[in-house]
Amino acid sequence: MTGRHALRVAAPLLLSVAFAACAPSRAVLTGPEGDRAERFFAGLSGGVAFPVKASFSGVLEPVTGDAVPFVAGLHAPSAAEEMLGLFDPLGRGVLFLSNDGQRLSVTRGAAADLAGFRGASPVTAGPLSIARVLSGAPGYPVAGGEPARHADGAWSVTDGRQTLYSDPGRRFLARASYRLPGVTVEVTYPGRDSTGPPGRLAFSLRGAKITMRRDEE
Repeated sequence: MTGRHALRVAAPLLLSVAFAACAPSRAVLTGPEGDRAERFFAGLSGGVAFPVKASFSGVLEPVTGDAVPFVAGLHAPSAAEEMLGLFDPLGRGVLFLSNDGQRLSVTRGAAADLAGFRGASPVTAGPLSIARVLSGAPGYPVAGGEPARHADGAWSVTDGRQTLYSDPGRRFLARASYRLPGVTVEVTYPGRDSTGPPGRLAFSLRGAKITMRRDEE
């Protein structure tokens, strides 16, 4: 096969590979499928019944320094009255994250210095629910947004506050991105295979990583 002939044969193949590589992996949805995608994500929040109580164990991996093990307890009578407490393995309080339905506030515990936690100003996050995030549901209410379908069949919806992704089978929330003032928090639910509360959670923010395992109820 001459070089010129080989080029004529290979050119269409190379072009098809190039177009496939440039093809969008995300298709914006309109019409009935877009409506179904919106309803799917909106309905996930309704699956979380308050009050919510749960306990977790986990590890914080800061940008610098050693990993910090912790245990955590969540108490949420409602989406506007939530408290998440983090404790060291000896049961000493490290920090307490409270939510009143509009603001997230962090209070240092007695063991905050030992764990390397510093103070933080309250964050006006709006109607973000800690309990819903930890239960594997959208943190913010879903009303509108841009729905899309991805190459693996998963749906997503994005608005100014959050981007939500289903699993490829469109059964449950697989991951989410929450845009809070000054920080974006990425949340994943590794190994999730059902609509029930996820057994494992992973958070990433400002280079730090937090992994949590939900205790058996």
